[in-house]
Amino acid sequence: MSENPEHDELIRLRAEVERLQSERRSGWWRGLTSVVLITLGCILMPVSAVAVWTANEISDTGRFVENVAPLASDPAVQNALINRTTNAIMARVPVEQLVDEALGALSLPPKLTGRLEALAGPLTSGVTTFVHNAVQKVVQSDAFPEIWTSVTKVAHNQLVGVLSGQGTQSVKVSGDTINLDLGPLIGRVEQALVANGVGLASMIPDDLHPTITLFEAKDLQRYQNWYTLLTTLKWALPLLALALIVLGVYVARSRRRALIGSGIGLVVSMLVLLAGLAIGQKQFLNMVTGAGLDRAAADAIFDTVTRFLITGLRTVLVIGLVLALAAFITGPSPKAVATRSGVRKGVTRIRGDLDLGRTGSWVWRYRRVLQIAACVVAGAVFVWWERPNGVVVLGICACLLLVLLIIEFLAQQPRSAKIP
Repeated sequence: MSENPEHDELIRLRAEVERLQSERRSGWWRGLTSVVLITLGCILMPVSAVAVWTANEISDTGRFVENVAPLASDPAVQNALINRTTNAIMARVPVEQLVDEALGALSLPPKLTGRLEALAGPLTSGVTTFVHNAVQKVVQSDAFPEIWTSVTKVAHNQLVGVLSGQGTQSVKVSGDTINLDLGPLIGRVEQALVANGVGLASMIPDDLHPTITLFEAKDLQRYQNWYTLLTTLKWALPLLALALIVLGVYVARSRRRALIGSGIGLVVSMLVLLAGLAIGQKQFLNMVTGAGLDRAAADAIFDTVTRFLITGLRTVLVIGLVLALAAFITGPSPKAVATRSGVRKGVTRIRGDLDLGRTGSWVWRYRRVLQIAACVVAGAVFVWWERPNGVVVLGICACLLLVLLIIEFLAQQPRSAKIP
């Protein structure tokens, strides 16, 4: 043993400082690599969400039809369909011409004929109102959702044909826009009108095909390229994004900090994509309303089609928040330690002098196993939950927190093991 302990301690401390500095110099690449991998993963995550949404909700006809089914009862969409159908029918049914032809065939006196001709305008207005009411009755009937489902199923198949570059007959390219042909809807409405005693509907021409603008044709190639890329990489992208984040956390010098950074990165990336969707919605509304579609109906259509994507983005955002918060709370920082200590003291104070006996001793012995099991069960519930959202994630986390608090409450150190 040295005669100068202070000198020995100084040498030991210097050696420790040199070792730490050496590790810092040799491990700088780990921090940089971790940042790059996690950043790439967080950038790919929004693209992955869009790819999965495109594959599950856009390219799949069954899911798409199920998704847009509520639009059949949306007032804004119903009004848009009623007005478009009524205008299309009245534009091709010449009521005034029919009145003139009828008066000519009757060979009435000129004075009487003039008076009757003056009624052609009000008569046309009355017929328009009658047709509008009849169409409204059909669109708002219990049978219309079936008509809507049939029409959207055909339209979706044709739209996928356009996006995949296979061509179509129902989705037409005209000028600078791509239009959805409402011919099948007009046919169904015509049949329903005739069945309800509206004989005038039999005069609707077979070639009547009103349209709704979907998007500008000049952007078709870009849409086709994105559609092909996203549907091709629908599962590869999320797996790659997740692998990059996990690898970034693994190589990090401080994995807890890397987890916090990953959580924050997911939150930021989801917020960016949500902001992009808001901008895209405005552009979509400006485009389709400029082409004649009612703004309220276009807004309802956009919200309905993208609702599962937005729900997924919010879910990932909440997961990022939970991940960052959990990594911080379980960390060694003074605030985290103080938080955990405060929770334990609070639980101990609530338990008071209650003696839990063998139960408390058993939970104390296996508390780590019980805590891990609770986390595994919570993760399994999330994985197997069909279409989880942010509320579900928060609910699972709240239940997990409650279970962990119960474990902490029941875990009572055996008296023989306590320090007197």
